[in-house]
Amino acid sequence: MNSHLTYLRLLLDLLVIAVLAIISYRDFKTNEIPDIFNLSLLVLGVAAALLNPMPSLINRLIGLVAVSLPLLAVSLLMKNAIGGGDIKLMAAAGFLLGWQSVLLAAAIGITLAGAYAIWLLATKKAGPKEVFAFGPALCFGIACSYFFANPILVWLFNRS
Repeated sequence: MNSHLTYLRLLLDLLVIAVLAIISYRDFKTNEIPDIFNLSLLVLGVAAALLNPMPSLINRLIGLVAVSLPLLAVSLLMKNAIGGGDIKLMAAAGFLLGWQSVLLAAAIGITLAGAYAIWLLATKKAGPKEVFAFGPALCFGIACSYFFANPILVWLFNRS
């Protein structure tokens, strides 16, 4: 691989981690993800698509809606269940990762958020109607999927 592409890929990786860290911190502190941060992640997805043709553009476009549309449906059916920032975050992540990897990211994030919610309830630090930031768990899932989706998916689906 060309050394310039290697440095660009490293820069992209560092920027993705930085944006996910900022989103996590901001959501944890304010229960809000400003659009500028989700837009930044989408721009990084476009840069990733220019640097690497895989996943394909169609895979990325499917990824854009694979998780965000179901989250939107849940938010419309259950008020205050999921915020708009979380929906936009998963749309941007879907373009960055592609549909298979964004599904993995969502599974990791939802599992982590569920475990955190159970812990909050069990320790009586929150009640059943309490709202907490979903973004940090989703960002953790996105980061895991961004760096490790291929080995995780191979392990999950190629076991005998």
